[in-house]
Amino acid sequence: MQDYTDNLFSESVPFMEALVDSDRFVRFFEQNRPADDSGIITLCIPFENIDPLAVLELNGDSNGTRFYWERPDHEMAIAAGNKVAVVKSTGFDRFRTISNRCKALLARSRYFSEVNHSLAGAHFVGGFSFFDQSLSGAWSPLGNASFFLPEWVLVRDGQFSILNVTRNWSHNNSIDDTRTWFSEWIQQFIHRLSRNIERSRILQDNGKPGKMITPLESHKERARWGANVNQARQLIRENRFQKIVLARDLRLQTDDKVSSTKLVHYLRKEYPTCYSFMYQLNGEATFLGSSPEKLLSLQSQYVKTEALAGSIPRGKTATQDAIFEKRLLDSTKDMEEHAYVIDAIREKLNNLTDSLEYPPRPFIKKYANVQHLCTPVTASLSGSMNAIDIVEQLHPTPAVGGYPELDALSHIQELEQIERGWYAGPIGWYNTNNRAEFAVAIRSGLIRRNHVRFFAGCGIVENSDPDAEWEETRIKFQPMQKALEYAIE
Repeated sequence: MQDYTDNLFSESVPFMEALVDSDRFVRFFEQNRPADDSGIITLCIPFENIDPLAVLELNGDSNGTRFYWERPDHEMAIAAGNKVAVVKSTGFDRFRTISNRCKALLARSRYFSEVNHSLAGAHFVGGFSFFDQSLSGAWSPLGNASFFLPEWVLVRDGQFSILNVTRNWSHNNSIDDTRTWFSEWIQQFIHRLSRNIERSRILQDNGKPGKMITPLESHKERARWGANVNQARQLIRENRFQKIVLARDLRLQTDDKVSSTKLVHYLRKEYPTCYSFMYQLNGEATFLGSSPEKLLSLQSQYVKTEALAGSIPRGKTATQDAIFEKRLLDSTKDMEEHAYVIDAIREKLNNLTDSLEYPPRPFIKKYANVQHLCTPVTASLSGSMNAIDIVEQLHPTPAVGGYPELDALSHIQELEQIERGWYAGPIGWYNTNNRAEFAVAIRSGLIRRNHVRFFAGCGIVENSDPDAEWEETRIKFQPMQKALEYAIE
């Protein structure tokens, strides 16, 4: 094992030391050294092509600040840990506050890299709750909106990996001080990974389910759900709104602590076309999930998003699957629900772009247990905006809120009778090179040691059937429930 770990990380330490000793770094240091005590410096080096989730798992601090992001079919993953800075906000202007504070930090940030890559440099990672009210109880550790600037970010893009290491930087830091800090940091990082590979219980884990999971929901929940759906249908008949998305939670308790990284590992294996994510500011609460819904992908001035609304289960045979697919495409209720989402996205992006494109009809997007109507939307920004500014414009879509937006949103909390927290809110990352990805945090849950809450929702229109909508949420809970069986320590 020792020979393996020595070989695995053999290049990282000498590469970092050579980088900080180079003439190019001296010139960079002299040209960018801050005039006061308010700078941030990031060094970027190629790294061994190891799984970023394994690095997060081996880095040793499950109670610390951690972030993970991956969509396996895109062959891109991000793991991040520790914090150089944290930005939090609450209230109606939380998007603007987060955006301005992150912009201020990035304005003081400089990065040095031998690699010309859009994923080199400082990253912000985090997200927002669905509503702007302050959160209570289980959600309070995450806050209403929070992002952190990680000390380290490991990015794997295809077969290429980059390690971004960030620290605060002041005018009083000499070049020798800075070289020493980065050299010692990479040595300690590699030593910790190597030591934990040798000691890890993860290597002996057989990954089999079997631990006790206790449901905490009452038998009255289904009756309450039916009453809520019928009340929503009545409001639609009264023309209060045309569509509303209602969610419910599934509360569970386990015998032992839940491993967030094990849960995410299961999700990414089973759902490679979804965004698997994990966000943790401390050991008190971890928000995670595997969302099929892209909110935003940004590269320079080019934006991609999608409408994902209208769903039906997968079939048990190829023939049944094809029948279900045709039924979904022919469903007036689901096509109507999907059209609301398209209209809202078009209205919101029209304020940001002169070029908006999407196909005339949705296609079927298939997942392991469900299939959805999906329409991809692309746009080219007409002005200079960062990712948070665009996220503010897009959140929430009718796929998770309703239509008309304000009319539907004003009724969600009284009908759901739960605190959504970060469920269905935007979660993701963006960096110094105006590269970003955000997902809508559905198919998600909150973990607090051995207490678990999973969330699922569905769109309600006038002809919705309460029993069918209950079954739809039950199906949407299944990926998280199955993953939980493999994640109990």
